[in-house]
Amino acid sequence: MNEKGQLYRALIDDVRKDYLSRPLVRNSKGVYLVWEEECHEINLWTYWQGLGNYDAKIMLVGQDWGFPDRSSKVMQNIREINCGLRTDYIFDQASPTDGNLCRLFSVLGYDITKRSKDLFFTNFILGYRSKGFSGNLAHEWLTADAPYFSRLVNIIEPEIIICLGKDTFKSVQYACTGKMQHIGNYNDFIESAQNPEIITLASRKKAAAFAVAHCGIIGTMNRNRADKAGNLVSSHNLDRQTEDWKRIKAYLKEKSLS
Repeated sequence: MNEKGQLYRALIDDVRKDYLSRPLVRNSKGVYLVWEEECHEINLWTYWQGLGNYDAKIMLVGQDWGFPDRSSKVMQNIREINCGLRTDYIFDQASPTDGNLCRLFSVLGYDITKRSKDLFFTNFILGYRSKGFSGNLAHEWLTADAPYFSRLVNIIEPEIIICLGKDTFKSVQYACTGKMQHIGNYNDFIESAQNPEIITLASRKKAAAFAVAHCGIIGTMNRNRADKAGNLVSSHNLDRQTEDWKRIKAYLKEKSLS
């Protein structure tokens, strides 16, 4: 195992120990975070893209996994990966959110149903909800994991960090720069010249943090709100998000030519 791999494994050990000892912080519904012992990586999402990818070019960041339902097909696949019985996380009956993510990554030229050494997936919150899958976010969850996320970014040193949703982008910004920007209308911010934010890593390398909408139903619905002319777009339409991801593609192309 190379130096990056050793740093990555040490990070996982530190996060696990912290979660097993930190006081429980409950959200407004009484939900708290726990560590998932069946996760041998920094995050369960890393099983999809990221296993051994310590030099990944693109890091995708979500907010949190939610509750890891051990009866689910995903968790069954992860257990089999842990035992060396399979290599792929994705499966035929992927969720609509996963399907949308596949469509958006195709804009960048990636088929994420297959493993790519260029990609690393993680959620910003590294623990898992005691129940439920979304909503009622406790911001203490984000600030507690910010130092660990910062360590992860400085290990991987991605060129691009794709942040799914406003809270995720603000948390990535805080973890990597120590500041948290006020963002009013997120749709306007996504389309603004402030996006991406260029972050200087510990190695002095640069990473571009892109704010994009989450590709789930709510995120897509919010991205497709009426435009300034009052035109409505279907909550299932990915056209606006596709245009957002084309900006990422253009950045990657420009960077490769520089």
